[in-house]
Amino acid sequence: MIFDRLAPYYDQFIDPDLNDIYIEFIQKYYDEGTVIDLGCGTGPLSVELAQKGYFVTATDISINMLERASNNAVEGGVHIQFYVHNIEEPLNQTYDCLLMTSDVINYLETENQVLNAFKNVSNAMHKKSIFVFDFIHLQYVEKIHNHSQDILLDDDVLQWSVRKTNVANQIKHTLKFGNKVESHIQTTFPIKTYRQLLSDAGLVVVKKKRTDERVIYVCKRK
Repeated sequence: MIFDRLAPYYDQFIDPDLNDIYIEFIQKYYDEGTVIDLGCGTGPLSVELAQKGYFVTATDISINMLERASNNAVEGGVHIQFYVHNIEEPLNQTYDCLLMTSDVINYLETENQVLNAFKNVSNAMHKKSIFVFDFIHLQYVEKIHNHSQDILLDDDVLQWSVRKTNVANQIKHTLKFGNKVESHIQTTFPIKTYRQLLSDAGLVVVKKKRTDERVIYVCKRK
């Protein structure tokens, strides 16, 4: 996977403002407690939360991302539990705070997959747990269509282009790095669809925030 090769550079693409929003939301509900960062990437949010005293578990489907995240934790002077996990798979314990940041949910292509992920989260929540996640909104799909950019990474260039597909509210990212090309699909849904899927999973939105790219929800169990 190109994302595996990009792991050493991935921190350059992190939106620190988005992480700040997550921390602000979490601190409104918990000064301390257990956190699981699902789809953590290289773990900048996980590290920052651990530095603030939370007991953090972080997961991703990419081993290379987790290795980079582990290095970041060491450099940050914190202990974090890391393991490989797909958000379509159940979790084995409950947490105070469950997070899916930076469009993690948009890598699922169907409503059934999203519902299954929400159910897995719901089953790992207790009565006072919060689930904070974000998704790209429909206006951003239109805005980013036909975007292209060359990004210099050391002595090589990452060529990134984005196009809408024939599927409603879906975009395709094409990444060319050296002689390797990889595509990634992101799919989003209308707000009312996410709210219905959350409800079907036994969850309700208690706070929300909209940015130029995303909608961020704080959810609790009904």
